Amino acid sequence: MNSMPRPEGTGALSEKAPQYRERVAIVIPMYNERENIGRCLDSLLAQDYPQELLQIAVVNGMSTDGSREVVEEYARRFPNIRLFDNPARLTPANINVGIRNTDSDVVIILGSHTTVRPDFVRKNVEYLNQVDAPVVGGTQINVGHTYLQKAIGLAMGSPFGITSAPYRYLRKSRFVDTVVYAAYRRWLFDQVGYFDETLPIAEDAEFNWRVRKAGYRIFYSPDIISYYCPRKTLGRLAKQFFWYGVQRINVVRKHPDALKPLHVLPPLVLLTGVGLLVASIVRGSVLPALIVLVAAYAVINLAASIHIALREGWVYLPVLPLAFLTMHLAWATGAVVGLFYRKRPAA
Repeated sequence: MNSMPRPEGTGALSEKAPQYRERVAIVIPMYNERENIGRCLDSLLAQDYPQELLQIAVVNGMSTDGSREVVEEYARRFPNIRLFDNPARLTPANINVGIRNTDSDVVIILGSHTTVRPDFVRKNVEYLNQVDAPVVGGTQINVGHTYLQKAIGLAMGSPFGITSAPYRYLRKSRFVDTVVYAAYRRWLFDQVGYFDETLPIAEDAEFNWRVRKAGYRIFYSPDIISYYCPRKTLGRLAKQFFWYGVQRINVVRKHPDALKPLHVLPPLVLLTGVGLLVASIVRGSVLPALIVLVAAYAVINLAASIHIALREGWVYLPVLPLAFLTMHLAWATGAVVGLFYRKRPAA
């Protein structure tokens, strides 16, 4: 294989990069995404990669909002778009259906609430051919259509928001533990298996862990760009991050050596805070320790919020601290619950 192109740089490929001819399958698991799936498919149909080499497989988890009908219309108009139904209605099961029903050299997993730049597929293929890694991926830029959604997106794109997801904020190419909306060499699925259908969330992180465990590397470049629509309300954000926490612990339960300090810190802080709160009711002398803990988090939260507001606009400052608190508290709670609860209920 070829060597990696200067991981400490920006990751930019040569403007005269060769034209590769790999067949690419894009697998999109979908459940009730009527508002987003059309934009997603439009962005794929606008790729500068040859459409005759693209297979787009949308796997419908029994949507009830008309999403299926939207994709049916696209499939009638564009022969490289195919629609599959999967009664299991779980993301990893949908992904596996899509992989098994396509025939390609490269498989890209994409979210139905996502759009991508016109060079997204081409950049993935170019990096697969120029780096010593069978998995590549890029950065995720959060885009919102409302004030609150934009503020939530800014929080999600901050290192303080999701420290364990560097693909959201890294600006330099490097080898990493996981990437978002990855491109995989198809032969990898014969080597390490398919996505774990017992993990409705974090199935990509678990699969990428198996990839690394098998001795392969994963390459990240900020040149590969996708756009993500965050949740529209803090309530939906809380639900999303609660299940992120639950399933992250289930990944660690399956692979204990995948545990990182960043996974332990949020639930540890939460449990410490709850413990101090309970103890302060019994013994008032404990109350100052609780105040110090809460004040320390508040100061860090406010500093991170101001840092973003300085760059993106002060108008977002009222929401940013609440968005950070929602993500951290929900994830930590989910992680604690995940110690005792293994399965996510059907959506």
